[in-house]
Amino acid sequence: MLMQDWKQVRKAISEAEHILLLPHIHADGDSLGSAFGLAYFLCGQGKTVNIFSEELPPGNLSFLYRSDRLPEGVQFSVWQPDAESELPEHDLAIAVDTSDEKRMGNRKELFYRAKGQIRIDHHISDATFAPITVCKTGWAAAAEGIWELIQTYEDYRRAPYLKEIAECIYAGILTDTGCFAYASVTAETHAIAAELIRIAGNMAWQYSELYENQRKSEVALKAAAYQKIEYYGEGRVAFLQITREEMEAVGATDDDLESFAPFLRCIEEVSVGIFVKPGKTAREFRISLRSDNHCDVAAVASQFGGGGHKRAAGLLYKEENGAPFSEFKKILIGEILKWMG
Repeated sequence: MLMQDWKQVRKAISEAEHILLLPHIHADGDSLGSAFGLAYFLCGQGKTVNIFSEELPPGNLSFLYRSDRLPEGVQFSVWQPDAESELPEHDLAIAVDTSDEKRMGNRKELFYRAKGQIRIDHHISDATFAPITVCKTGWAAAAEGIWELIQTYEDYRRAPYLKEIAECIYAGILTDTGCFAYASVTAETHAIAAELIRIAGNMAWQYSELYENQRKSEVALKAAAYQKIEYYGEGRVAFLQITREEMEAVGATDDDLESFAPFLRCIEEVSVGIFVKPGKTAREFRISLRSDNHCDVAAVASQFGGGGHKRAAGLLYKEENGAPFSEFKKILIGEILKWMG
């Protein structure tokens, strides 16, 4: 793990005018909260900021990226390679919450085209794809790191858009800690959350935005899915796969799948939950892993090109690069059971 002084980050920022921010592929609340929290701060410093996601983020996170919320100096869009010629040359690119360059997807070349590169992250990784890297696994969320960076500025409490910054950082922490329920949460995490609330006011509304807006299509999909859960290892591993056809039958979208992976781990006696959802093609499978302390799912996922945290990780499996998914499923479950002993 590389650990650089924040002074290098601040120096690179001070010398840049046009800055590119990249959340990881399949952007979640932490990667988006980190990116937008940093974007507001950089905009207040007089920088022009572009944020590009690989795909449109989940709708329950739209309070972070709605265009009517963003200041003039911050632009957000889904990356379109054919728009590359229209972009300003970026002086600096910052990848947030990104453990590996593959997690930038099709935007990787855009990252390296910038004059300078920075990575700010909290995942266990030996990645060296950015010359300036600040990675601290003790952060419960990458957003904690962004807030730490902002705090190094003596006048940060007078920063423009401070309320919006606090809201974004809080969203990143809230989502990546399971609403402060995961073992990664520390006293410092709670102290940061308390400071953010003092700045922005009560943020219970975020929970409602994130978790209390289940669409009827999601409920219908869950009703069918619960009958399909498979158990392995004497009930310690729960497996669920949702197909594109099942989603279409009830009018469900990818947004409706966000709560499935955490749910599996909440079943009695289950230590590891495996949730599989369709990828971009019929031969791609996006796999989410959740665990208690009996299995390091980040280590399991890394064997297959994925990554994440000990208790929450993921990977993408493509049949064209290996065996049929039915065979890979057996291999994956076998590796998990090995870890569990």
